[in-house]
Amino acid sequence: MTKTVRVGFVGAGSHATNSLYPQLRHVPDLDLVAVCDLVREKAEHNARWFGGRKVYTDVDEMLANEELDGVYICGLPDMMDEVGLQVLEAGLPIFVEKPSAVDVPKARDLAQAAEDAGLWGMVAFMMRFAPAYVLARDIVNSPDFGGLQMLEVRFAQGPYPQWSGIEDTMLAMLTGQNCHIFDLVRYFGRDVEWVQATKRWLDTDRMGLFVSFQFTSGAIGVMNLNTLEGWDVNPWQDISASLHCVGVGEAVHVDEMIYLTHHRPGDSWAGTDHNAYAHAVEVLRPNWITVHGQNLCGYQQEVTYFTQCLREGRPPQQGADLWDGAKSLELTEAIYESANADGTRVTVPVR
Repeated sequence: MTKTVRVGFVGAGSHATNSLYPQLRHVPDLDLVAVCDLVREKAEHNARWFGGRKVYTDVDEMLANEELDGVYICGLPDMMDEVGLQVLEAGLPIFVEKPSAVDVPKARDLAQAAEDAGLWGMVAFMMRFAPAYVLARDIVNSPDFGGLQMLEVRFAQGPYPQWSGIEDTMLAMLTGQNCHIFDLVRYFGRDVEWVQATKRWLDTDRMGLFVSFQFTSGAIGVMNLNTLEGWDVNPWQDISASLHCVGVGEAVHVDEMIYLTHHRPGDSWAGTDHNAYAHAVEVLRPNWITVHGQNLCGYQQEVTYFTQCLREGRPPQQGADLWDGAKSLELTEAIYESANADGTRVTVPVR
């Protein structure tokens, strides 16, 4: 008989409500025991809509009164480490939204607290679960690819607002949004050795960053991060992304997190008139029924995976753990330092 996993969920804001709670219904044998939010009306709304049994406005009260296997936490970064530590002290694994803290020291403290307690946590870097990225990584890691040699990533959106008390807009953008990209870079190439960033600053919320970097493996890469390409007043509607990985004689490209093109060896047009004009590629292009599904962005899979880890009593292997969350912020701070030092090369710490 499959074990029922009893979870609590702390946070009932817009992102949690729109992107995470709806995924719980896809998880077999999950029991949403309690919903907790400082605003009781929000907690009551989500409990009613998503099947929560109890409603709380105090985390400690929820932890004292309910028997839980783990806790989902979704809110602003200062909430991630504060509530995360509360839950860890209660002896439970945690799922925290990205970034796992507002800065590197707090993210490290959270990861160390879990390690010291013999527990674990997972950070909601959903790109690790997006099908196109998962397939691309499988291709990159295959023997025929020849190892990752170069990586290029682009992430663009509209003007980025001041966020979570971080007055510096560039640091807010790097911390609150681009941390996704930094984790994705590490997901494909592992640890980064150094970064070198050049900035183009137009005004308080229109900027661009061009970042060159090198992995500890010797592979090299570039990042194009900007708030210049989006035009809508809502920056979240203008997000655009691409990833390009180069091996030896092969390359794989992911566009908008959804569409994948694999440039592979061989030529299916050999011996035909088409040979002079084209080479063989493999393409993943989701159909119109699935293209708007949140499972293509990885939300459904990350929620399911955390619950699976709780059921099996093991830390995440595919998903980002709390140390990965700290590593993403280390890249954030190294890039920020380099951009504000006229492109000086900055070494990224190695744990």
